[in-house]
Amino acid sequence: MTLSKGIENDIKSSKERKIYKPYFIITISIIQIIVFLISFYINYKSTGKVISDLKDNFMIGPSDSVLIKMGARYPLCMKKNKNSTTNYYECPIGIQGTIPIEQITLDNSPNGTLLKNPFYCSTSDICGFGLKDNKNPNQWFRFFFPIFIHKGILHIVINLVFQIRCGMSLEKVYNFWRIMIIYFASGIFGFIFEAGSLEKIPVIGCSGALYGLIACVLLDLIKNWKVIVNPVKDLIILIITIIISLGFGILPFIDNFSHIGGFIMGILVSIIILPSNKSSGQSQKTKMISIIISVLISCFLFFWTIRQFYVSNKKCEWCQYLNCPPIIDICKI
Repeated sequence: MTLSKGIENDIKSSKERKIYKPYFIITISIIQIIVFLISFYINYKSTGKVISDLKDNFMIGPSDSVLIKMGARYPLCMKKNKNSTTNYYECPIGIQGTIPIEQITLDNSPNGTLLKNPFYCSTSDICGFGLKDNKNPNQWFRFFFPIFIHKGILHIVINLVFQIRCGMSLEKVYNFWRIMIIYFASGIFGFIFEAGSLEKIPVIGCSGALYGLIACVLLDLIKNWKVIVNPVKDLIILIITIIISLGFGILPFIDNFSHIGGFIMGILVSIIILPSNKSSGQSQKTKMISIIISVLISCFLFFWTIRQFYVSNKKCEWCQYLNCPPIIDICKI
């Protein structure tokens, strides 16, 4: 299924338009592959295994502890947990704790009982990046780093196939800086959007950024409706693809919020920075109004979602139906 068919038709039918080299998509893909290989090395150094057991990572990749150490979105490392009364945590597989059991009494142990493991972990043991135990976690960069990290071979292959196929077609039309802005704005907002709903799972991957590219494809299709050979067919294929992929996103261990957030921000940023097409019939005044509205909505969404994560502990009760609905047994936990 080719999401970028409409864009390719636009490239072929517009001989006067300059075709750009897809430097950004090539560069970001190479970086992600290098980071992925490094994750295998770190996993080997930490656990003695290049790849974790399938029961721990069915995507065929490193352990969760490695993903956390490399910068996965993990709220424990990003803000103080107001609901926790202890600074000691169960050590993820592959992380050696530094707090001996003898130092933790019955009263201040995480479970209110004597610890079974010889060591428990502090936030500095789990998070790394120079985090001190006596400091509040503030690793805000975990909204950005996860774009470069992937959970396993299946994860990175699926993402890169789409990223290269769709992203390169977009970049050839709109130049690297436009696609780079859409990519990172969508990816970062995807990790911020409803970030507090998955507190115990390290979240990584460029899926939010890719949904931003899908949104760009949708807007490109609308803008170039009159010059595309069969726009209705392309629109139907695109909508079906979006619905199916979001449907897969409700499965456990997949952060569908990053998909939804990335798509929303992708639409807004694309409206702001994509050039107008003369054949679309959009006036300059309408263009400016849509840009101003999109800028205001984008700024509000970033402000509101960041505030929700850092200030408010309230969780959206019905939002779970968009990510991991309780009709699935494992989602009831």
